[in-house]
Amino acid sequence: MAGKPKLYYFNGRGKMESIRWLLAAAGVEFEEEFLESREQYEKLLQGGSLLFQQVPLVEIDGMKMVQTRAILSYIAAKYNLYGKDLKERALIDMYVGGTDDLMGFILMFPFLSAEDKEKQRAVIVEKATSRYFPAYEKVLKDHGQDFLVGNNFSWADVHLLEAILMVEEKKSDVLSGFPQLQAFKARISSIPTIKKFLQPGSQRKPVPDDKYVETVRRVLRMYYDIKANYVQGHGKGGCSLRSSFLTHLPCYLSGSKEDFWKAETSLGSNCKAELRSGGNQELRSMSGKPRLTYLNGRGRMEPVRWLLAAAGVEFEEVYLETRQQYEKLIKDGVLMFQQVPLVEIDGMKMVQTRAILSYIAGKYNLYGKDLKERALIDMYVEGITDLMQMILMFPFSPPEAKEKNIDSIKERATNRYFPVFEKVLKQHGQDFLVGNKFSWADVQLIEAILAVEEKIPAVLSGFPQLQAFKTRMSNMPTIKKFLQPGSPRKPPPDEVYVETVLKIFKK
Repeated sequence: MAGKPKLYYFNGRGKMESIRWLLAAAGVEFEEEFLESREQYEKLLQGGSLLFQQVPLVEIDGMKMVQTRAILSYIAAKYNLYGKDLKERALIDMYVGGTDDLMGFILMFPFLSAEDKEKQRAVIVEKATSRYFPAYEKVLKDHGQDFLVGNNFSWADVHLLEAILMVEEKKSDVLSGFPQLQAFKARISSIPTIKKFLQPGSQRKPVPDDKYVETVRRVLRMYYDIKANYVQGHGKGGCSLRSSFLTHLPCYLSGSKEDFWKAETSLGSNCKAELRSGGNQELRSMSGKPRLTYLNGRGRMEPVRWLLAAAGVEFEEVYLETRQQYEKLIKDGVLMFQQVPLVEIDGMKMVQTRAILSYIAGKYNLYGKDLKERALIDMYVEGITDLMQMILMFPFSPPEAKEKNIDSIKERATNRYFPVFEKVLKQHGQDFLVGNKFSWADVQLIEAILAVEEKIPAVLSGFPQLQAFKTRMSNMPTIKKFLQPGSPRKPPPDEVYVETVLKIFKK
């Protein structure tokens, strides 16, 4: 019916389930179109509905939204489930980011072999009970309120309840040591809209079964035997990435054996989380500047450096060099989910890269003038982040795989991501991606362009709009300053950086 959001995805959970949960929690009715054939998917591609050739796709308020996080952020803000101010939104973003990491382990579970499912079940329970649930148990105990943020029902509450119920499907008594979370589960489950969604016959999807798995594989032409904690690809451009990196697996594998490239490392079982995990030197306030704690290299902190620099904000850094620094941070309770980047700003100790970037963008007016502009910025940023993930993993790939990995980066950049931004710039004829105003999306794109050019210098040869965009952005005073020698911008990762990462985070 007209006016209802319309959801395009498989008839199963995947990355769409959190969207169903949030719409239901807001009391919003929605329609669904289930993908059952490759032809349906290709029709969406050919019709230009999938910005980055990915589902989920949600039609809402005249927009065709992709990128799960962007969709959820828009729904949360539209229906007043996103806090009352920037700091509450920052907390919600951090909590949602942490919950997402946990759910990444669960998302890949249906695609595992029977043997590997038991291994992954143990990983899910271990991560839930040692890293994620203790963080939320402490939050609820410390503030003594019914909800996670501001004592108001929010996206963070919805997301956490969804995760709790999913983990309980793997181990029914997983909350036995968490009395605050037990009470939280009972409270949130009793909210009328949630209670309705939990009833039989709602649009909530059941635990994924073999039929769901077969449909996903058929539609997306997945060529992978998925293993517990990693994926092992077959044929050209095979892959071995850890489970948190697979958060997006069922959403954007688009039918190519090259979709994930080989990036084997000797890291532990949660590559994404462990690359983001870290320690700290003694924390103390220094002159009111934001304080960044990370390794002396790019990684997941580099977009934070870029965005602060673009906003003209000076910052200080603490570099992690030893395992002991990291362990001290965890022991001191500074890292909410035992992960870095860590940024101290405005009295907050922020973790979760996406949450940090969103806060900075909002604080320094780099996030659009209204909800729809912010939705566009979110979609563009998330697409660029997908491309940057390939570059992030590149230093950890073995020497014999690097050439193939460069080819994969080039293919993805020139066939999926850069054409989108070339078209956006050409169609609106403006200097910036959104609203003809400098935004977080512009910063993220110029960072990505330069990072890809380090691997493929002529990568923009077929993209005249992006060539001009690169020139414009590089000449903006704050960006130009950041690109000069001696700035806080970090060089491409070298062997010393890789060795430091492995030394600090390898278990």
